Amino acid sequence: MAKRGHIPNRRRSRQAGFTLLEMMVALVAGAIAIASIYYVSAASSQHFHEQQRVAQAQMSLRMAMEQIRRDVQRAGYLGTPNSSREQTCYTSAGQVQAVELLDDADGSVVDPDGANLVEADRLRLTGNYTTSDSYLAIGLGAGGNTIYLQRNWQSFRRTFGATDTGDYSEEAFSDVFRTDSYLHIETRQGNHFFVRITGATPAQAAIQFTPSLPVGGHCVVGLADGATVSPLSRVEYAVVDPSVVGSNLVNAASGAIGANGPVLMRQEIEIDGTTPIANTQRVVAENVADFDVDFVVDTAITAGAPPSLRLDDDAAAQATLAPGANPHWARAAVVRLSLRSSREDPRFPAVTRSAGDPLTAFDVDPTVPGAARVRTASTEILIPNVASRAIRP
Repeated sequence: MAKRGHIPNRRRSRQAGFTLLEMMVALVAGAIAIASIYYVSAASSQHFHEQQRVAQAQMSLRMAMEQIRRDVQRAGYLGTPNSSREQTCYTSAGQVQAVELLDDADGSVVDPDGANLVEADRLRLTGNYTTSDSYLAIGLGAGGNTIYLQRNWQSFRRTFGATDTGDYSEEAFSDVFRTDSYLHIETRQGNHFFVRITGATPAQAAIQFTPSLPVGGHCVVGLADGATVSPLSRVEYAVVDPSVVGSNLVNAASGAIGANGPVLMRQEIEIDGTTPIANTQRVVAENVADFDVDFVVDTAITAGAPPSLRLDDDAAAQATLAPGANPHWARAAVVRLSLRSSREDPRFPAVTRSAGDPLTAFDVDPTVPGAARVRTASTEILIPNVASRAIRP
């Protein structure tokens, strides 16, 4: 009887367990499910990070275009569209003009093998980028190479924090009238002088410069009393390899200097040369894929004539804006800036681009599959300080 009662228990024990085949099937099914979840998670994570890189490029693009817009609109401010066309009576220290273009000067930095059919122009702008004011002069020194400013003039008080007791920031004065920058002096008779600053004496609100102005006679009447004085700076936008500028590079577009592609740099350069001024380099955008600047120019600015506008691009724009040519014809800049994601996406194919096609992908390394995604902004920017002057041809 005991054996007969024991047999059903063994049968129930076998029915409650798993066979080896059942366990193997379960393990395989579980492995497939885990692998699928991992694959989907990895793909989602990769897609998320790629979208983050694209979003960063888009945000940097908006910030960069806004910086460029502000600087272009300020070109010629309290300066001149073209110093060679101004009323003067002396030999200038150098050519001063509001805008200048070097066509595709940095193209090899962006696209060394030319496979992406992009370019990188270099843009130079001159105007008062230091302050928002001009200042009243009370006279020249006897040698004609020192000018003194009226310290009670409202713009002087506003810029340098002058008080009723005559105190003001001498440090700010030295910063505004920096050695080797330029000074624009306009007399009450309408004569314009563009001179290089050689020094400043803040305690006397005095600025030294070269060449000297002719004291007396009809050229500088009354020792330039009542003339207006403005500091001029020359701003350059150039596309560079971030390793070239090294520790002088100040990155304002993002938190760290780690761009693996070219950067659009804003810096100040000597007004009659190309030497950068120390501590003025600033990154405007990282991973530049294309930087193109064209100009709308007015070729018929004679008195009473209607405008005759045309679009000068590339070499034509460089020729029009060249020193000694017609930079005062400029009416607007047409700026196109393209930024790419920091890495190539192997799932995003590189495409053969024809001239004139939109730039949507950038092949950073032709030896590996995939391409970087590209975001582009284009805008036309009026240059009011050049257009409003309407200097005659």
